[in-house]
Amino acid sequence: MTQPEGASTNIKDWMNTAILFDESYKQAIEYGRTWDDDNGRKLKWSFRKKEEVAIKQISEADQKEYMVKGLCFQCDRGGHWIRDCLDSPKKDEKKKEEPKKLTKEERYARIKVLVNDQPEEEKNLLIDLMELEGF
Repeated sequence: MTQPEGASTNIKDWMNTAILFDESYKQAIEYGRTWDDDNGRKLKWSFRKKEEVAIKQISEADQKEYMVKGLCFQCDRGGHWIRDCLDSPKKDEKKKEEPKKLTKEERYARIKVLVNDQPEEEKNLLIDLMELEGF
């Protein structure tokens, strides 16, 4: 063991070193845990069960038959593979559309609406700054 004072020569020194390392270990473990600042208790994690997904199971004999006939494992029709199947939901469809970026004119109009609530001096100052910046 690595010791702060050097090598222990008797059993008492070894016991003290073991106690020191044990306390250090316990502190390191406690430091790694997440605690609630208000109550001083460990936070509880809640895990949700995933929704059960119905998976279509095909026997090995059927798999071979599908492959020979060139059928899709998803919809049982020919002419495409499962990755190209129109019946399966696409990952892209699940994603939300990204908000479109505003043009300079649209940004200027929105900022001007927000600035209209300001006193006249500040409003003129902000509009002048926007025009200097290229809005």
